[in-house]
Amino acid sequence: MIMAFRPFGDFIPVAPTSAATMQKYSGMLEEAVFEMWQIHGFGSAANGFLKVIDPDYYREMIGEYLPHRDMAPLFATGLGDIVVASGGGYRVLQYRYSRISGMSSSIRHLGLKITSAEWREEIYASAPYDEAAAAYGPLTAPADFDDIYASPLPFPAGGSESVEFLTRSRIFEHIALTTQLAGPIPFTG
Repeated sequence: MIMAFRPFGDFIPVAPTSAATMQKYSGMLEEAVFEMWQIHGFGSAANGFLKVIDPDYYREMIGEYLPHRDMAPLFATGLGDIVVASGGGYRVLQYRYSRISGMSSSIRHLGLKITSAEWREEIYASAPYDEAAAAYGPLTAPADFDDIYASPLPFPAGGSESVEFLTRSRIFEHIALTTQLAGPIPFTG
């Protein structure tokens, strides 16, 4: 028997995953995503850095800013990145840098690695979040679920990653502003 996918020891639930969401994405996502949704639902982990998100809500809020219409948003980070399922794998849309980074073929791989601060830094460049969480508090409360730490002026437009310039922002407005100033994230399949 395969063990359930339980990557998040510090998970803070915000809402359960609906049966309609599970059914809608059946056949499109690997079984580990459904295990994660059944066990955890939507919520945050890694001291508020990683958020397991409702793909339909995020498509509604930022769908026009996704590089490809078939991408399914699954995670958001406390710095405004979105992890999407795309083309049989997972990609990190780093809006703050206007680029796509990382690629994994398994959510189990991503989940097992997210517990490591070193890996989060390597894949997500998470150090600014860790510094902001230490200085201003982690984004772990349910009311903080759509909040991130971001520079008021997005990085591609000259903003700074230095912790003294990071403020709480809503992820949706940050993605819209960054995309308006820096253009869409380049996507080549």
